[in-house]
Amino acid sequence: MARTLKTLILVIFLNVALFSKPNLANAGECAQTCVTVTREGGELVITARRDPVKRKPVASASPSSSPSPSPTHAPFTTTQKSVSKRKAKSRPSLSDQIREVLPSVSFSILPRSGALIWEPLLIHQAGCAPVRKTLPILDTSITLDLQPTIQWSWGDGSSEVWSSGRARGAHIYHRPGRYLIDMRCAWEGRYRTPISGWMEIPPGIISSSRQSVELFRARVFFTE
Repeated sequence: MARTLKTLILVIFLNVALFSKPNLANAGECAQTCVTVTREGGELVITARRDPVKRKPVASASPSSSPSPSPTHAPFTTTQKSVSKRKAKSRPSLSDQIREVLPSVSFSILPRSGALIWEPLLIHQAGCAPVRKTLPILDTSITLDLQPTIQWSWGDGSSEVWSSGRARGAHIYHRPGRYLIDMRCAWEGRYRTPISGWMEIPPGIISSSRQSVELFRARVFFTE
């Protein structure tokens, strides 16, 4: 009788231990978000995509058979459960896109009218300045770091390049007439996410502005 009682307790313990294990189907499930930056015209196109994560099939445990009881008593039997596999499931793909328009550029000239040759024509540009910002996208973020270079064409056959961050300058014309001033702001830079290093942004992003100016010869008056 005592051996039968011990066998019964052992069978109950094995069944409780086997069927009380936690479900680990979702443990280790994760998603990797990939971010890319491309150029379309004067815009930066930031695309983020997170691919679906497939869950690994999990086989349910089956209890082992019970120990053989004493031949003098009726044996205890347990039901053998078949091993079943759960069908792998996947989450739908997630994607997002941001179109980042860079600042428009412009410039002003002084004097606005009556400018004279051999005198400095003052130039003040706006908008073509370094850009550094962080944008949220899906479950991550992207940091942009852009540095501009300004290319000037003064309309008299000469040109000049300003480095990043320069806002003011001057140009001297030597002959009277009307000139078309062309300003081109070329952006170059890099980007990164919290889990990646710096990557280059495709070059070729250009913002431009134009305006004309008329230069005059200084009048000379003689007095007695």
